Formats: sequence, C-alpha cells, structure tokens
Amino acid sequence: GFTTISESLQPDRLSDLLNRYLSPMTKIVMDRNGYVDKYEGDLIMAEWGVPFATEDHAVQGCLAAIEQQARLAELRPVLKQEFGHEIHVRMGINTGTVTAGNMGSDRRFQYTVIGDAVNLSRRLEPVNKDYGTGIIIGEETFNRAGSVIEARMLDKILVKGKNKPVLIYELVGKKGEVPEQKIQTIRSYEEALRLYWNQEWSEAIRRLERILVEDPADGPSTTLLQRAKEFIASPPGPDWSGSYRREDKE
Repeated sequence: GFTTISESLQPDRLSDLLNRYLSPMTKIVMDRNGYVDKYEGDLIMAEWGVPFATEDHAVQGCLAAIEQQARLAELRPVLKQEFGHEIHVRMGINTGTVTAGNMGSDRRFQYTVIGDAVNLSRRLEPVNKDYGTGIIIGEETFNRAGSVIEARMLDKILVKGKNKPVLIYELVGKKGEVPEQKIQTIRSYEEALRLYWNQEWSEAIRRLERILVEDPADGPSTTLLQRAKEFIASPPGPDWSGSYRREDKE
C-alpha cells in the first residue's frame, strides 16, 4: 500500500514514516551480517554471503526476516497512531549463485548482485498476496535453513521467465517458537496439498475445510480451497502439472 500512503501524506511526513520503518529494519539486517544493497521507496533489497562469505547465509536471511516481522508488529500500532496508516510488508527470500560486484556505467556504479536467483527472489515477494502470507522462501533456502526454521510447503508455481515450476515455502517462524496448533495446521495443509496435486479434489477440500474450522484466518488454506473447488467443477487438462501459474501482476 505504499502508493496509497504516499498520496495521503505530505513529503516530509512520508520521509518521517519511512525513516521510522527503515531504520529498525536495516539494523536487523546488519546485525544478522546482511548487506543492505538499496532502498526503493519502502522496499529493502539485502543480500547475505556478499561481499564477504557467510557460511550460514540462508539461515541469517531467514532469521532477519522473522525478526523484522516481529519488530514491525510492535511498531504497527505506534505508526498507525502517528501517521494514520497500518503498515504490513511482504518478503521474498531465495538462495543461489549470483554475480556480485560494481555494476552500472563508466561514470557511476554500485555494488549489487544479478542473476536468476536474484530475479526469483523478487518474484516471490508479491506471491505472498496470493496466499495471504508474509514471507515466502525458495526451495534452496528451505534446504539450507530448514533445521532452524518452521516452514510450510506452500505450492509449486510457474513465474514469468521460467519454464519449470519452483517449489515455494511459507516461512512461519523460528524452530521451537511456533505454537503447536500452528504446526498442526502446517502439516494438515501439506497433506491437503499433496491430495490437491494428485487431483483428489473432494478429499483435499474436506481437509482444507477442517483446517479452516480450527484456523479461519489461514490464508494458504483459503486460497487452495478456492482452487480445489474450481477444479472439481471444471477439471484441468491432462497436461496439468499441479503448478500455479502466476501472471505478472506487479
């Protein structure tokens, strides 16, 4: 909602709001040994593992995101009272090999990263909208950080520019800090997701409806239930891979 916020605040007030948000978020990144690459309005682009090697870069990136969301939850009512807007943010995290270095022109350049892994991380951030989630991570991030985080296998998606589906996960919290009821929701959802991929629509619907009785605000279950109901009414073709094709809406 940054565009709406920008239109409703005077420039000096908007700057104050951004500083109040970006300062603690940046501190968390840097305390977790991350490199703040750039700011684009309310967006922060950050990397781990460059310019200095970091063995547990995926872990540090995930923990930073979890801590940022927790800090924002504390700030949210304060910012709402002071600026009249409730701030929510989405995050995408991906892990892979990138090209890092000074890039730009012969007169002006900046240290940054480029590559397919970078592009995918940018694509993952808006996908949160489709599932009602706050943080989505790629499969390789999950593989490297799975021992210290709780994550939900969310879906297989096809994003613009890629021919093969990618497996994505919702980053839920730190291992040992997620309530048991939420863990049960995650496991039940993953069972329903496998049924959905197998085109066992009726059983998938039954499982998802049961989840929503216990946890009515669970966004991924709401999204998958709607899709399963659409497919039971109009089944996909024989070439359906189970992947969700996301059009580039951003």
